[in-house]
Amino acid sequence: MSAKATSIFLLLLVLLAVPQAAPESDTVTCRKMKGKCSFLLCPFFKRSTGTCYNGLAKCCRPFW
Repeated sequence: MSAKATSIFLLLLVLLAVPQAAPESDTVTCRKMKGKCSFLLCPFFKRSTGTCYNGLAKCCRPFW
């Protein structure tokens, strides 16, 4: 095996060994920010700060 083929093989091994980070879902992000998911308007004294369920619902958090 040539030096070039060996280096490509080692590079592929390193790339496969590094775990791929999956993006966090918007629902998990909302819950971590102490929000609640709502398919309708946000309840009284709450504001919309993002989305839940891949954009189908709103993430509602208190004003304070």
